[in-house]
Amino acid sequence: MKHYFLASLFLFLSAVSPAQETDLAKEIMQYSESKSDLISKGRRLLIDKFLEGDMAKVQEVKNYLMNEIEDDYYIALYPGELWMIQYWTGEYEPLLKSITQMDQEAMAAYSRKLAPSRDMLYSKLVERSWENLETLENQIMASPLETVQKDFLLLHLNYMVSGEPLMKLSQDEVNKMADLYLETHPDSPYEEYIRNNIRFYFVPRNWALGMEFFGGYGLLTGELGEQYSNNGAVGFDFDIEYKKLTLFLRAYIGFGKTLKDREFSTGIWEKGSAANLALPEASLGYAIADNDKIRLSPFVGIGAAEITALQADVDKYPELDDAKLVDVAYTLGLSANFKLGWDTSSYMMYNGLQDKSYWFIRVRYGYTLPQFNEVGNNGNIHHITIGIGGIYRGLKREI
Repeated sequence: MKHYFLASLFLFLSAVSPAQETDLAKEIMQYSESKSDLISKGRRLLIDKFLEGDMAKVQEVKNYLMNEIEDDYYIALYPGELWMIQYWTGEYEPLLKSITQMDQEAMAAYSRKLAPSRDMLYSKLVERSWENLETLENQIMASPLETVQKDFLLLHLNYMVSGEPLMKLSQDEVNKMADLYLETHPDSPYEEYIRNNIRFYFVPRNWALGMEFFGGYGLLTGELGEQYSNNGAVGFDFDIEYKKLTLFLRAYIGFGKTLKDREFSTGIWEKGSAANLALPEASLGYAIADNDKIRLSPFVGIGAAEITALQADVDKYPELDDAKLVDVAYTLGLSANFKLGWDTSSYMMYNGLQDKSYWFIRVRYGYTLPQFNEVGNNGNIHHITIGIGGIYRGLKREI
């Protein structure tokens, strides 16, 4: 009996399943007028009527899509498409309201909706608007709007046709129009919108970072010059700039030798031995000249001066570690960045505006005053270096 029941159930399910699949297939086949279909067909009809010049029908289709179809889940017309249509149909009051209400929250709401299928609606609206820009502008001027509203719509219309896909007007041209509007209407209710959405000015940031690798030569004076030879040097530098100020964080490493035997507490540092000179430094410079060719900065700073035996010699004769000289040092001098003008296109934005990033050859003279307390080691150090490096400043938007 049990086996008979299971067999009957299997036969029943086998008969029902194909019937359910057939019903679902019919339902899918008959599902033709979805909201997505209506939006797609409505947009195609709108394009056709717009190209035919039937603005009454364009307005009718637009109203149907916006009032009857678009909801919290579906986009029928993007804001830019709606605005371009309203310029053609002369619906300036709702156009002004729609433009100024399009804030970040409204844009975020659009991003959560289902988008319509890709088509050429926006491209055709912009193309025809550019071709008929003077006509559209004349219609705005002939409207009963206040001057402050008319001028705003003229600015906004030119901004709309300035970008993709035609790129007929540069951002610089749009900026000049925006500046003229703000100057003409200083208390305009549209000022905030213009500054945040139409007018795009970028200026170099106040802060910048830089790096340099250099080589050079150091000249010792006084008793230091009698005890140690002049030295060839290498090093690196890390810069932090703020406007005309530069903080140089610098490491100078010189290579020389002793010129005569030097007695110290536990032995003698023999003549002709390798001697290293290290000048770590933090100095502050101020640009007295800064143009496309050169940035010239006198500087003053504090750091340290250290003269030591070669590490290999210290490993062999540990007592040489007692021979090192190390103390505070003060530095002053002049730094010149010769700007190379190499391509920095990766740092360019908006109509070729540069962010003042550049590569440079740096020539730097420094005069260091070590404060060695040991008798017989008075003297100072002249050093000149030549290096290559770069400065990255970046851009910021000026509202």
